[in-house]
Amino acid sequence: MEKVTKLGNSKVGFGQPCFIICEGGVTNYGQIDLAKKQAEAAYLAGADIVKFQLTKTEKLVSKKVSKRLEKELGYNWFDRMKYKEFSPRQIKEIFDYSKKLGIDVFATAHDDESLEYLDKSLKQKFFKVGSGEAHNYEFIKNIAKRHKPVIISFGIQTDLEVIKAISTLKNNGVKDIIVLHCVSMYPTPYTDANLMRMEHLRRILKLPVGISDHSVGWHIPLAAVAMGACVVEKHITFDKKDPRSLDNPGALLPEEFKIMVSQIRDIEMAKRIIPEKERILRLKKGRDWAGQSMVANRDIPAGTILRKEMIDFKRPGRGGLPSAFIDEVTGKRVIKNIEEDEQILMKDLE
Repeated sequence: MEKVTKLGNSKVGFGQPCFIICEGGVTNYGQIDLAKKQAEAAYLAGADIVKFQLTKTEKLVSKKVSKRLEKELGYNWFDRMKYKEFSPRQIKEIFDYSKKLGIDVFATAHDDESLEYLDKSLKQKFFKVGSGEAHNYEFIKNIAKRHKPVIISFGIQTDLEVIKAISTLKNNGVKDIIVLHCVSMYPTPYTDANLMRMEHLRRILKLPVGISDHSVGWHIPLAAVAMGACVVEKHITFDKKDPRSLDNPGALLPEEFKIMVSQIRDIEMAKRIIPEKERILRLKKGRDWAGQSMVANRDIPAGTILRKEMIDFKRPGRGGLPSAFIDEVTGKRVIKNIEEDEQILMKDLE
């Protein structure tokens, strides 16, 4: 049985509701007002938490390499990232605003300096390791030494790298770990969603597993929940066609995010294991109308010895005898006239 982990204000793991992360990411383009609107949308959608990103681009992206690869990539990766970053002061303002709304909030750090700020200044209760850093074992050690729960996404790692990352977390003090299956393609083609990998990760790691999804729509996360995902992370946007972020095509509009959350909760109700006594009571209600009972297929006068060829089986079952009683009633004498198409009852026989 998977253990249960406390993430912010929620319990996550076996037997717990799916933990739904509304990912603000960089679809706010570093605009604090837009980030606040994302927090509002996450709250109204019923997400458990809203997530942002904190990074100092100089610590994450090489200016020189970005310049050298600019013609090959078609853009300068450093410049593409730099204007989207939030300062520590801004991320604190976003955190304060989200909490005032009534929704839990956290951020993913992509560099050591940002991690330190989230830990020491904002007192973040748990951390997220993005796929890009999930085989950066020195960074993972830095996270682990803080001895807080960790969510880690694996989107570009081999199994050996996955196992090493988890071992690094455990060996350096992390007790509570949630693993997210991820495909780092934007948007992710359905043919590459690889949902069965969740079960593979669960089997080799013996940890709770969820999904960080970048596919178009929300039916892949719904399928993941049906398959046992304990976490769903999905991006939110206000314009799927905005070229400023690769996340936009696979992100959800606020109203779509709300529908996804509602449907995840529906799936959770559908997955509830119904106790046998309760199930039997529900079966009885269905059998009352959908089940079949014995009826006379002709007028049967009193005194007749009942034979199988006199009997049909028709709905509704309520009040009558099911087919299981056929051998018990045949050969008995009918003590009152039974009209054609009427139920055959034990009280009519001797």
